[in-house]
Amino acid sequence: MIEFIDSGHRHINETLRNALPPDETVQGFLDTLPLMADYTGTSYRVSHITRTGLAALQRGHARRFADLGAQYAFVLPRNAAAWALRTASAYPHDGLCELYSIFDESVPQKNLSSSRLADLVVVPPASTLCLKALSFVVGTAPARAGRTRVVAHFGRAEPSCAARYDLFSGTRHR
Repeated sequence: MIEFIDSGHRHINETLRNALPPDETVQGFLDTLPLMADYTGTSYRVSHITRTGLAALQRGHARRFADLGAQYAFVLPRNAAAWALRTASAYPHDGLCELYSIFDESVPQKNLSSSRLADLVVVPPASTLCLKALSFVVGTAPARAGRTRVVAHFGRAEPSCAARYDLFSGTRHR
């Protein structure tokens, strides 16, 4: 798990999202994840999605989404926001929309807390999520005045044969 927390998540998620054969690091992460303690509760994530991903979210409630990668999130919303600010300055995301995800207690999550990140959790790769609510919040603080935040509330999707869409791009999963 240390590789995931200490920047290995980029390599692990790139491998998973592109359906590449797992190397030792990725396989180690996948093998260790089921052994981690479950977390039950609400968590928060700030990420970026494409405009087509946003359009897929806007098409309606109860639509099913999945990220083939592992989605790290935080129990405290302020920590998710602080993490997003650090990564936004280090990795520019031109043409992408900022997505504030709220995962409710029904979403399967694993506890990745450490002394460095005490409230880190992860939604396992390919977990199917059901969009429960979507809202747009216009920023009023001087630094964010006029910028719109996309806020999505997700729950665990009930088993069904309904189509799943990629959370990042909005494309339909095969």
